[in-house]
Amino acid sequence: MDTDNSKPHLPQHRRAAAPRPLTGRLYGATRRAAGSMDRWLRRVSTAPIETSADEAPEPEEPPVSADLLNLLRYVGAALLSAGETTNQVQAILDDLARRYDAEEVHFFVLPTGIFVRVQDSRGSAVDLLEAGGDSLRLDQIAELYQLISEIKREVPPPTRATARLARILASPPPTPVWLMLLGNVVLTIGLGLMLNPAANAVPGYIVIGLVVQLLIMAADRMPLLSMSLPVVAGAVVTLLAFGFPDALGGGHPSQLLVPGVAALLPGSMLTNGSIELATGSMVAGASRTIYGMNKLTLLAFGVLIGVQLLGPERVDAPVIEHQLGWWAPYLGVLLIGLGHSWRSSAPPKSLPWLLVVLYAAFTAQKLGTLLGGGLLGSFLGGLVAVPAAYLVQRNHNAPPTQVAFLPAFWMLVPGGIGLTGVSQLITESDPNGLHVLVTTVLTVLAIAMGVLAGSGIARKRAPQIAPMLEHWLGPDTGKHSAQRRDP
Repeated sequence: MDTDNSKPHLPQHRRAAAPRPLTGRLYGATRRAAGSMDRWLRRVSTAPIETSADEAPEPEEPPVSADLLNLLRYVGAALLSAGETTNQVQAILDDLARRYDAEEVHFFVLPTGIFVRVQDSRGSAVDLLEAGGDSLRLDQIAELYQLISEIKREVPPPTRATARLARILASPPPTPVWLMLLGNVVLTIGLGLMLNPAANAVPGYIVIGLVVQLLIMAADRMPLLSMSLPVVAGAVVTLLAFGFPDALGGGHPSQLLVPGVAALLPGSMLTNGSIELATGSMVAGASRTIYGMNKLTLLAFGVLIGVQLLGPERVDAPVIEHQLGWWAPYLGVLLIGLGHSWRSSAPPKSLPWLLVVLYAAFTAQKLGTLLGGGLLGSFLGGLVAVPAAYLVQRNHNAPPTQVAFLPAFWMLVPGGIGLTGVSQLITESDPNGLHVLVTTVLTVLAIAMGVLAGSGIARKRAPQIAPMLEHWLGPDTGKHSAQRRDP
């Protein structure tokens, strides 16, 4: 019998149940371990991290309050609309920020907007607020400075101060329309009595002052007329002055031009621009000066249009002068104060103080003109106006300095001479027009230097002269005195 040493033949199902090789068992164990590790990692990643109190992260440094930033920005824009220079606006905003212990806020002021930079440990951020182009009324300016004084004295919550500022800016004019019309008429007559005190010219001043104020009020409701108001007003005043010389002129019709468009002359803009250029604010000063010169050129362009519509035969009118007495310019100063207070809604009981500043500036201007000419008179007028307004506001019922000082621009800035010079350059190419224009620029610079020197005397030297003023005038009881005190 043959012997078979080979392995016995097992059924197929018995062979499948045989143990797996070593590599297979290792592969299965590796997969099970990987699955367990993956489930553990998922549980760990979703579990909250427990830290001790000592390891907790430090809280972030709180930023400057958004309410405070809004207050500072809107106060700065309102000050620009009140006619303040950019340097003074920045000084006031810095003072207000210190009152709220916000040392990390910095300002960069331009005539058209305010940049605010906030810097803390996390970095810095910059914001911008555009300033409105409309000028504030005298009553709004007075309430604005009263609000600033209260902020410095009481440091109220920013939201409350901002709400009050919004009410001030949105307040309607307290003066009725008929009184505003009468105010511009009286203002035009007053300027006419100072520049051309002719009795026969008074009817012309009345008619032109009324028409110009109607144009200004219509421009507030019509944007297209608002943009072209200098040109339209210049043309209309020229047509009235040269078109009816016998009825309105009382002399050469060109003497009616300056008082008629006085409400549109950029006197304060040119003066503030000169001050800012002198103090190193080149961007703000250059922009104000260019804007003022552009507005002056638009007025002259309107005069040119009116002259061309009339024709050359109607321009040359005979000069017939019936001058009033020496008292006419002094009466003109009184009428300027009355007209400006009505037209610009001056605060109650402020008219006497406005007249004090006006007569002080007028007297200084007359004295300087007698001693050394027109440039010296302009310098002395600006030099006296600011200290006079500073002394006036020491009284309890007096308005703030800016309110008392603004009407003086109507006398000190000879924008009408510049208008005449530009008109002559456009119409006749007369060398005298260039001479008048250069004289006007020098006069504006003289006024600006006088205002700058007067501001230095009133503000920088106030602590040194305070004992002398206290001895002469008594203690400062003015309601706006807080805005001049150092923090």
